[in-house]
Amino acid sequence: MDSQTLIFVFAVVMFISVAAFGYIPLTLELSSKNLKQFTAIGAGVLIASSFLVVIPEALELFEDHEDDDSKIAGSIALVMLEVDHGDINADQAIEEIETLVGGHDEHEDSHDGESTEDSLSESVLHVIEEVEEGEINATVGLEEIEELISATAHSHDQGSHIESSTLGLAILFGFVLMLLLETFGLPHAVHHDEDKDLLGLSATIGLIAHAAADGIAVGASVSSSTDTGLIVFVAIMLHKGPAAFGLSSFLKHIKLEASKSKLYLIMFALSSPIFAIMTFFALKDTSFATDDNIGLTLLFSAGTFIYVATVDVLPEVHSHDHDHDTPVWFVILGMILVFLTTLIGHGH
Repeated sequence: MDSQTLIFVFAVVMFISVAAFGYIPLTLELSSKNLKQFTAIGAGVLIASSFLVVIPEALELFEDHEDDDSKIAGSIALVMLEVDHGDINADQAIEEIETLVGGHDEHEDSHDGESTEDSLSESVLHVIEEVEEGEINATVGLEEIEELISATAHSHDQGSHIESSTLGLAILFGFVLMLLLETFGLPHAVHHDEDKDLLGLSATIGLIAHAAADGIAVGASVSSSTDTGLIVFVAIMLHKGPAAFGLSSFLKHIKLEASKSKLYLIMFALSSPIFAIMTFFALKDTSFATDDNIGLTLLFSAGTFIYVATVDVLPEVHSHDHDHDTPVWFVILGMILVFLTTLIGHGH
């Protein structure tokens, strides 16, 4: 399936699943205790998704990017040694290097809605194309490839790929952005019945901002690679259902009228698909769709997950001080569910 079709499939699945999960609390007569339990499970899923799925996936993107370049550079260096020892000539070396980095077919496929990052393999293939088109000879081509390898090794040694502090800043930015949104536009200190409309809208807009970050992460990842996009999509879908369930449960808890609850649910369900599609076409075939940018986007999304879980959801879970039945075990249950999912994923 090509990436353009995939992003629309993801968008439809996100909308249907979120709407379906969110509609359940609006139709079922659940007790306050049950609603709090489901909300607690959703909070656990959000937190565990951040630490067990989204952040590790982002870090893996950064690591794989450097590992791929290092492996290719090492393989090409061995071919260079064969030339130096006289085992093969320059033309044969060019052929071997082209095989190592994937050849023209895979190179063309990488530009068909997949990776657009100017990686070492792509740079090497550009040099090989110049050799095959007669613009330079094989010996000059090998010299240029050797310079590319040296430049790559130097950039990795200097740590210019990405600073470690930047990774933390991406998470913090997602957290702080949600904090600012709620501070300046999404008040939570509303407890009077006559203000329940404002309270319901505040909760909805807060989760829509969070869902927008989810959509950006999905769109960015699919624009880079369909495989990465699938992983990110699954990671995000781990909490989309519980988040929608939690929103509807909260709206029902504050006794917001049914028509407004359904409207807010549809707004929330549409936000991720819309932002996913917009981000995909904004990044498609551009220099922005790099592993680094996708990884940073995922970390940003993780920051929003953590904020929604710890600042929005958990306080609501613990708001009933008179209840002796603590929901902490349901929070942990949500975390265990995500943990088991990651074990199943690794097993395959």
